Amino acid sequence: MTITRRAIIGGLAASLMPAPALPQARPVRVVVPFVPGGGADLIARLIQPHVQQILGQSFYIENRAGAAGRIGTDAVAKAEPDGHTLLMTTESSIVIAPHMGVPMTYDPLKDFAPVSLLTRNVVILVVHPSVPADTLQEYIALARAKPGEMFYASSGVGGPNHLAGEIFKQMTGLNIVHVPFQGTGAAIPAVISNQVGAMWGFLAGLIPHIRSGSLKVLAVGGRERSPVLPDTPTVAEAGVPGYEAASWIGLLAPAATPRPAIDTLWSALGAALQVPAVKDILLRDGSDIVASRPEEFRHVIESDYAKYGKLRDLLKGAQ
Repeated sequence: MTITRRAIIGGLAASLMPAPALPQARPVRVVVPFVPGGGADLIARLIQPHVQQILGQSFYIENRAGAAGRIGTDAVAKAEPDGHTLLMTTESSIVIAPHMGVPMTYDPLKDFAPVSLLTRNVVILVVHPSVPADTLQEYIALARAKPGEMFYASSGVGGPNHLAGEIFKQMTGLNIVHVPFQGTGAAIPAVISNQVGAMWGFLAGLIPHIRSGSLKVLAVGGRERSPVLPDTPTVAEAGVPGYEAASWIGLLAPAATPRPAIDTLWSALGAALQVPAVKDILLRDGSDIVASRPEEFRHVIESDYAKYGKLRDLLKGAQ
């Protein structure tokens, strides 16, 4: 999707003439329901200045972490549907949490207006360099020899990274202890400092630490090898056939947000994702840029909601 800034501004001017969709008197709050440093936070901060410039509107990021994203997500669900409060999140609080058996204070299918699915991100397994395993097969052998003595970190109970680890355990029969954190941004330092030996996380957030040597990558969770890590095998080809783990990051607004505001935001997001500086960073770090229409994003949410519903027993047992 290629959208020039001139086309965006022209289109917005025409669509907003009857009633501006985003009055400029108030800044727009983008809630990231995780601590800084995770995939959703990084993308929010990457595109924020460009969306702000495209719309001539003030945007700011608010990290509101807790309960695997449910606290910040709930805040957006209950916000005024005027386009001034938005949610940048992963599927954790939208399509996974409802099947965890935890109390829900919002309905993810009814309380949000999808704006755009922005990126898809492969989940990968990394370990501290001191872990005596250079391949996934060596890691599996090590875990099998030390049942209950090895640990893995994730972005929190019910997050896509947690689910990636639990499915891996289920498929291999390994006993590896889960250590949840309030977001990927909190889990990464714990692994770098060797408080926890391993973690499942987004390629985009982990690739700088892999390149610096602070973390060692063992396998990628996608169906195919990542162009960013061409020498790293997939989990499936490294000994766990059928394994796949990926995640997405998207922007949502409270339900009943006016459609002109949704369209305005979608157009600006599409333009921001095509800015060379943004596009190059996302592709370099292994993200697949999607920029879907609101209706397409809703279909993804509904489809994934049903998919994770079939894993309800696994999710409940993983807490």
